[in-house]
Amino acid sequence: LGQRGHVLQQYPEDVLMPGEKRATLAKSKGIHDLSIRERRILADALKSNLLTVKSITGKDARAKLMSSRSPVIIGEAPAPDSKHIRGRRGYVNGRQDRKGLPR
Repeated sequence: LGQRGHVLQQYPEDVLMPGEKRATLAKSKGIHDLSIRERRILADALKSNLLTVKSITGKDARAKLMSSRSPVIIGEAPAPDSKHIRGRRGYVNGRQDRKGLPR
């Protein structure tokens, strides 16, 4: 995503993020790591245009993506009953944090 200057916005809260390992697997296997339920949530988000791809064209902004100073995946805000107060963000280097959108 970052190399092409793209950012995923509103990534579903209850879906394993790209590169995130499921506790029962030794390494990430991409979309195959997702449960059937997670695949449905992701497909529904794409079909309803909730999950969107934003193109970043500015040279400085793309440099921030590639250096992991800006996230390439911005998760949706957590549900009101969630234990988390902010959404997830994912970076090119694989790092993730909970400093995204507030609930």
